[in-house]
Amino acid sequence: MSVLPKCRNCGGHGCHDWAFLGIDHCSVCDGSGVSPFELDLCGSARLLIIGHGRHGKDGVGGLLSEKYGMRSVSSSEFAARKAVFPLMRDVYPDWRACFEDRANHRELWFHAIAAYNLRPGPMLAEQILEHHDIYTGMRRRDEFERSRHLFDLVVWVDASDRLPPEPPGSMELTVKDADWIVDNNGPEAALAGEVERLTSEIENRLILADAFARHG
Repeated sequence: MSVLPKCRNCGGHGCHDWAFLGIDHCSVCDGSGVSPFELDLCGSARLLIIGHGRHGKDGVGGLLSEKYGMRSVSSSEFAARKAVFPLMRDVYPDWRACFEDRANHRELWFHAIAAYNLRPGPMLAEQILEHHDIYTGMRRRDEFERSRHLFDLVVWVDASDRLPPEPPGSMELTVKDADWIVDNNGPEAALAGEVERLTSEIENRLILADAFARHG
């Protein structure tokens, strides 16, 4: 007899209100408690996805969300609302216009996020991880060193055989900062296979962590 996979997002209860009042229904399993994913990684690991602009970071985050249930948000969109648009209100009509123009002002974004992380209160990474599993697009060395302990795995997305790197003025991290490399130099269809290899690594790490917790 096959066992139905339990939703990791709600623990198989179908909702998040532990008094079972039916208030906060799960957004992943639609209230059934049964995960729609064969391998459900929601809430199981915290990932930092890094790499040069347009090399496929958001594509990797999207696949992890669509196929494995990991909670992903565009960090550029998050940063546009929180860190960049407040400094650029006289240039853009709203944060969406600021977000859409980000490729033309990567260095400005780099410094705006740095300034945001210097203010009192939680860093951008801490805010993102409060409700998500994945932070995509960190670029500053100082932010990386201050928040590295928050992540279980750092993933570099590489498309350097077909796309140029970012200038150093907007990207201080390198492939050496990563624990795992996703090769995005092949055809678009090949990326799903690379993400599947990544999820196998995440699952293996979870198994080892569980064994260590049970046996010391």
